[in-house]
Amino acid sequence: MNPKSASPKVITLKKSSSGTLEVPDSTKLSFKPWQRLWFVTGIVYVLMLAGSFCLLMPDKERIERKMVFSVTEEIRRYDGMAFAGESPQKIFEIARSQGYANWIEVTRSKYHIGSAGNAAFDMIEKDYREAISDLPVKQTLGVIVCIVGWLVPMAVLYALGYVVDWIRRGTSCNQG
Repeated sequence: MNPKSASPKVITLKKSSSGTLEVPDSTKLSFKPWQRLWFVTGIVYVLMLAGSFCLLMPDKERIERKMVFSVTEEIRRYDGMAFAGESPQKIFEIARSQGYANWIEVTRSKYHIGSAGNAAFDMIEKDYREAISDLPVKQTLGVIVCIVGWLVPMAVLYALGYVVDWIRRGTSCNQG
């Protein structure tokens, strides 16, 4: 756009009591009280949704922890004293550092779990692989649900506030 061809914008200034020039209030963006309430409610609600999403949506580490827990429970079926006195955090860190497949193999040989446990360990591995492969889809779907779960109620709340304000303005015009 050529600056010479643009028409100048006219701004009317008013003089304040201190003698300084100010922009009139009519050009400032102002919100009605119900719009301010809607805005604050929207922020609180989006924070609640984000917190719920973070707490409820599984991530890779949670899936790995569940798999390690399932393996330890399966091993305890064969040896009730397996992992006695060890913290779950320590067990998980050892499994993670050794690699899960290697850790399972070493642990099975340590507790003498042979082919009798194959079906259960295969099921644990299958569940783990399915959970990991479904994770991106679940997370994307969770984000979409959160967005829609925020937009729809907030749009309804805004529309409700607008209608109530419209009715209030209509009744105040008729009375005055």
